[in-house]
This record gives sequence, structure tokens and C-alpha cells, in this order.
Amino acid sequence: MVGTDLVCDAVEGRFLQAPDVRALRQAAVRAEEEGADAVFLADGPLGDAVVLLAALSTATARILLGVMVGPTTNPQRHPTMLARELTTLDHLSGGRTVLGFSAPFTDEVAEAIIVCRDMWRDGNAMSAGPHFPVPGAVNLPQPAGPRSPLIALDLTDGASLPPDLIQVVDLVLWPTSDVGVCRIQRP
Repeated sequence: MVGTDLVCDAVEGRFLQAPDVRALRQAAVRAEEEGADAVFLADGPLGDAVVLLAALSTATARILLGVMVGPTTNPQRHPTMLARELTTLDHLSGGRTVLGFSAPFTDEVAEAIIVCRDMWRDGNAMSAGPHFPVPGAVNLPQPAGPRSPLIALDLTDGASLPPDLIQVVDLVLWPTSDVGVCRIQRP
């Protein structure tokens, strides 16, 4: 996979964790060298996932860089802020950005996806809510590529694919026998 182009039906992604930033960088480089197609991070003990992935973008050349959000990872980030942050990461990484949502897939997730897509595709968003009211937000510059950032749903915890979100996401993360590895497919 190069950037946002899947070259086969299923590819590999890895959820990275490390004791320090140096080890995290080494894990990302190793994942790329071993043929992984994406790495994913959530905010955690090492800090902000978006900032960490920006650093990893300089150490990797082709893998997708995914930020995981959900009730236990980044519950307080407003989608307009996520969209802006991921646009910046998308430029730094050359269009290799993924915004991943973990279960549960509630109305809030659907609304967040709509707000992010509006910001990326139209350069602005307006929404009455109810979860993320946006009177008017602007996202300039636009993302690096016409199809980036990608949006993924994480089903590695056994959640089912919500039928109402199949049409609005780009990727689905499926479990494998290794909890640190996922299989990535288009829905």
C-alpha cells in the first residue's frame, strides 16, 4: 500500500505501544520494514497521538499513520479539532493519514464522521448537532490528497460492522490472532 491506495483485498496494520518515543519510532520503522501497511496510535502515556504520528511520518515512507479515537482514547476531542489536526498530519505525511474510530459506534461517531468529512471535502462544516454543534468551522488548507485522510472503524474488539456506517468509512480493521495486529479491508 502506498498512501491511500490499497493494492490487495486485505493488508496488515499494527497497534503500536512502546515505553518511550525512541522505541515507538523503532517499532514503526520495523513495522514498515516487515511489510505492515499501517500503524495506529491512541493518546497515552507518551503523549498526543497526532504529535507522535507526525514524528513517525519522518521515519517512515509508505505506511498509513492512524489516530485511534473513541470513548476510552480521545473522548474529549471535538471533530472539528480532529479534522484540523489530521489535515496537518496529512500534509506532514504526504497523504498517509487515517482517523480510526473504536466501538461503540454511536450516533456521536456518525456525527463526528460527517463533521470531519465536511471539513476535509468542503473546507468548512456547519452542524446543528446534537452532539457536536458547529456554527461554522473552516479547514484550510485542504488535506494533501483528494481521498485523504481515510476513516476507519476498529472492529478488533469483536464489535459488529454498523450497517449505517458502511457507506461512510474507507477501511475496516478486523481482528487477527495477534492483539497487536489487525487485518485492514475496504468495507
